[in-house]
Amino acid sequence: MNEFGVDIARVSHATPLSELNLGPRRSPWRDAAWREWCFARAVARKIGPKFATFALVLLLGSLMFQRLGPRPDLSIVEGMYNTWSLVFAQPPIDFPSNPWLRVLFFAVPILGIGFIIDTIIELLRLLRDRRGLEQSWSRIMAASMQDHIIIVGMGKLGFRSFQILRRLGHRVIAIEIDPSKQFVDEVRAEGSPILIGDARREGLLLDAGVTRARAILVATSDDLANLEIALDARRIAPSVRVVLRMFDQSMADKVAGAAGIHVAMSQSWISAPAFATAAVEPGVVGSIVVGDRLIAMQRWTVRRGGPLEGASIADALSRHSIAIIELVRAGGPSPNEPGDGKGGAEDALFPRADAVLRAGDRVMVQGRYDELSALRPAAAE
Repeated sequence: MNEFGVDIARVSHATPLSELNLGPRRSPWRDAAWREWCFARAVARKIGPKFATFALVLLLGSLMFQRLGPRPDLSIVEGMYNTWSLVFAQPPIDFPSNPWLRVLFFAVPILGIGFIIDTIIELLRLLRDRRGLEQSWSRIMAASMQDHIIIVGMGKLGFRSFQILRRLGHRVIAIEIDPSKQFVDEVRAEGSPILIGDARREGLLLDAGVTRARAILVATSDDLANLEIALDARRIAPSVRVVLRMFDQSMADKVAGAAGIHVAMSQSWISAPAFATAAVEPGVVGSIVVGDRLIAMQRWTVRRGGPLEGASIADALSRHSIAIIELVRAGGPSPNEPGDGKGGAEDALFPRADAVLRAGDRVMVQGRYDELSALRPAAAE
């Protein structure tokens, strides 16, 4: 509790992502190398037409040297080299008498130097300001992805989902209509592709690779926009998994049943059980509704002489219908039982079924709210 007596920890679950143990991370070097390769392709796409035009000038100059120059046996490669030499004002032959070659002698240095300077400036600008190529770069990355996840809407819910999915090792494409949104720059800094635009446009979903995606999470703050995007995604890619955020849970239930949406959830419907149980029960960690039953998680300290003292983890489940998902000893060996030598915080999660509970042990229990409420006075301090 804080100084005002408010139990903030029990009603706020915004645990920093760095503190969540979500398993091994994906290799950052591999992702970085892939992003740089996509950026190089975007740069090549941007300045490629200039190189193609210059190559055409070299080829045209080579043909002119062949047909109009003093050596009719000149090869294409030699002719291109002669034209390239003109770029740096190093003519390979004496000033010609043919008027067309004279034009070539004057035009190529001007065109060539202009091309080199313009290309260097453009390349330096692109390397300095990558955001100028962001959309092209993002589309190239998206085109190379398979089995990725698309998140539409980079508000708090969308960004939190993005962070967790990235920590789990999934490749993610973000779509956001407002480039000034709070978390857009953080997605950019992380290096994942972000497409700026209205996801209600079919073309943007195709750019994000919805036909190759594993799932699409639609998490904007507009219910109607979310529904339209979800239905478009289902129409374009019938096999993609669609997770839809809706503020109206009754509407969400109807949509999930009728439109083939895999999951439709209201954020208030998800958070309401946790808020309600935190108001009436101490030690609440979280609550969810499964069917018509309220399932709660609470932290208890095992009471001396209570029904849990001396019981094993398996006994707690079979006798009292509660699952113990975390066990922290009051000051003894590891939760995985006497003297196994493992120890450490990791051992506290999902203890062995034969681990025996002792008075003073701290446990996280999960079960039906009514059963936990009935058992708690006798079992917990």
